[in-house]
Amino acid sequence: MEHAREQQHVQGHLLLRTKFDLAVAVLLGLTVMAIAWGAYRAEVSSKDGEHYFNRSDETLGSAHKLELQGDQEVATYEQLFLQYEQDKAEGRTKAVAYLRRRLITPDLMGAITWWEQRPKTTRPPTPFVGANPKYHNDYYERGSDLEEEAALYLGKAHKSEQHMIDYTIVSVLLTVALFLLGLSTQLATPWVRYGLLGFGALILLAAIARFVDLGL
Repeated sequence: MEHAREQQHVQGHLLLRTKFDLAVAVLLGLTVMAIAWGAYRAEVSSKDGEHYFNRSDETLGSAHKLELQGDQEVATYEQLFLQYEQDKAEGRTKAVAYLRRRLITPDLMGAITWWEQRPKTTRPPTPFVGANPKYHNDYYERGSDLEEEAALYLGKAHKSEQHMIDYTIVSVLLTVALFLLGLSTQLATPWVRYGLLGFGALILLAAIARFVDLGL
């Protein structure tokens, strides 16, 4: 009878030990896969961040080129405007007519007319200002659109960079869980082993929840 009880106790202990080892094996496997996933996502986020940083720089460079073209347009228009006003003031009707017929476009003439109709006290120094509804610098407008696009790319780059950091941190925490789970198999004290197992499992669950929060 005593021998049967002892054998039953041993079998129960072995069964418990087997369940514990199985739980550790499952958690170790899940942790390793989670670490691999975190490393993969960190690498992807790093590549995305680099891509968006490059796109932002390229787009901003294109915006600056357009703005330079806009500056050249303004400089050309101002020269025409000054020549036009000078010829008008000096009574050179033929020169004024030539400028209006050959060099001054209808849009440019509209901007100049708006400027001439302003009171002298509030008139801007040049017709080529943002307050003039008749003047539109297409280069400036396109450049402004590209600057906004570059800002969006930059925001995506910073977001990807932050995700890379987040995935890396979670992966580091998972290595701690991996260590704790492995350590639990080497200790004899039951409460310590189960405590390490539970702590490692909590870290794994928290890491998975964080991955879900980051969008997997």
